[in-house]
Amino acid sequence: MNWYLEVLKNYANFNSRARRKEYWLFTFYNTIFSAFAIFFDHIFGIAINGLGYGPVYILYGLAIFIPNLAVCVRRLHDVGKSGWMILLSLIPVIGSIWLLILLIRDGNAGENEYGNNPKETTTNTFLNDKTTSDILILTVVIWMFVTHAFWSIGSFVNDYESYYLSNTYKATSVLANFIWGIMPLSLAFTIKNKTKKIIAIVLGLIYLLYSIYNVLNQIN
Repeated sequence: MNWYLEVLKNYANFNSRARRKEYWLFTFYNTIFSAFAIFFDHIFGIAINGLGYGPVYILYGLAIFIPNLAVCVRRLHDVGKSGWMILLSLIPVIGSIWLLILLIRDGNAGENEYGNNPKETTTNTFLNDKTTSDILILTVVIWMFVTHAFWSIGSFVNDYESYYLSNTYKATSVLANFIWGIMPLSLAFTIKNKTKKIIAIVLGLIYLLYSIYNVLNQIN
């Protein structure tokens, strides 16, 4: 969560560098908050038909657009690339894969034209690898417990059919499934070996995209 806040503090900073952990943990929490925004759109009954989301998600997306873009640019700076390389995403398939490879690469050692190595200048004790890994693992364990408890409530209520057919259950179930899709990606960041971590991140992203596809089908 601290990495998410760090990005917000650098709201429109397009000049320095961002290490992998800063970018990907921001992305991790941003995805969770986006899922909650969609959840509230459905709970309040304001989701737009055919889109699966509504004003809450749109407002959150607008609020987070600049820091999201800025941290992506800084991540590219960390590997010695211009922020304009973000336009690779406009090239179908190949461009997105190329950009993804850049975003998961380790940053340049020492100083480059965009500034000092953020790994060498980070002094915050709460940003160390061990703390981050512990928080991610604890988050996953808690979410596993909460979601399974939620899905089991129906067996303890008298009118369980109405419970499972309610809009609240459906919206919360979509959110729960979405978060489950994030779990492999979050666990990938606890791996110490760089090669294995990259493999796990790529697989986690593929699984997340598949989960998003299923969630969108569930919404529609």
